[in-house]
Amino acid sequence: MIMNNDLDFPKASQHSTLTTDMPAVDGSASEKNEFLTSMGHELRNPLASIIAHAETLMEGVYGPLESAQKTALTAVQASARHMLHLVADVMDLRRLETGSSSLAPTACLVNENSASSMKLVAELARSRSAHIVSEIHPQNLRVMADARRLQQLISELLSAAILSIPIGGRVRLCIAASNGGLHLQTHSSSSQTSSATLHPSANEEDARHSPLLRRLRKVKPIGMALLQKLVQLQEGTFTVRETAEHVVSMSIHLPLSILPSTEPSHEQSPPECFPADETPHAASSHSPTILIADDQPALITVTRNYLESLGFHVITARDGREAVHQAFTLRPDLILMDVRMPVVDGLHAIRQIRESSDPKIRNITIVSLSGHAGEADKEKCLAAGATAYLNKPFGVKELNLIIADFIQPHRP
Repeated sequence: MIMNNDLDFPKASQHSTLTTDMPAVDGSASEKNEFLTSMGHELRNPLASIIAHAETLMEGVYGPLESAQKTALTAVQASARHMLHLVADVMDLRRLETGSSSLAPTACLVNENSASSMKLVAELARSRSAHIVSEIHPQNLRVMADARRLQQLISELLSAAILSIPIGGRVRLCIAASNGGLHLQTHSSSSQTSSATLHPSANEEDARHSPLLRRLRKVKPIGMALLQKLVQLQEGTFTVRETAEHVVSMSIHLPLSILPSTEPSHEQSPPECFPADETPHAASSHSPTILIADDQPALITVTRNYLESLGFHVITARDGREAVHQAFTLRPDLILMDVRMPVVDGLHAIRQIRESSDPKIRNITIVSLSGHAGEADKEKCLAAGATAYLNKPFGVKELNLIIADFIQPHRP
């Protein structure tokens, strides 16, 4: 349980302009809504088909499956469902931008919204070995709010907090009634950092150009745009504070009506998320080692499985900072480096590796991976020091061809 004075919410607000590359639609609000509904339907149809086919395969409709096949299908289903959530978020964001979405306030028990949000970000937390705790004061806090929007807001705030710190960090979510409204605050830190002094942004203009916010918008543009719009819709404020020691505080104030409690408060243990740790293995002396640096668990899994089937030894990193650490300590033969990652992006990580005083590290083959097709993006990667460039999405044959140019798997 926390006390009111445990929550130090800064007064400055952060309102940045985020836009989405959606097609312009002329006409009335009803015509725009009809377009959004049709577009959402068109995007969901193929995803729904993918999920249905995967489920029928999992059920053994077309014959029995081996364990590895079931694991692969589970990843297909999870990725397709994640795409459905992203489609829903894009639709929501567009409705908010066009003013065609309104709030439907009801009496909400905040701990229920928080618990649901924790479940939604559990997979992201596991993928980054993040430890999350949630505290609500009082435990039976009730507010008048749109329950779905409040849950969305908490989920996006937690996601941003998880992505703002290195692998294995800690996130503390604090929600309390204060100053005539609802305060939500995440305090995130590296597991190696015990404490630090947080410095609020000097003004709104500084907050708008915060390096952390720029990085989060690149890694999670839809989620950050949706978070901003949800805060604005409820006439709230959003503030970010950070230090060089990877200590981050994100605060949201919403002017919601606090309702009297209908039940006595019961002390409960805060919900927690304990992800499974992934410990890198020492490089094998009998097969080439490939480091996959990417923040997408599904892509890491399928790429790792494929490369291991070819006889390569595979290690992984989930952001640029971890990739640099793996490169300096394990010295892989080749690195597959995603460009857009949290904490430290891929281009910065490549530059750090190329600046090493050790020639064995400095000369590691690095293949940059990017979802932005085009010569300009390729030139950026090569200028940063990448050996080669591979555009996402890529097939296993493309991956095999580019790797074969530099190393060969060990065949016993």
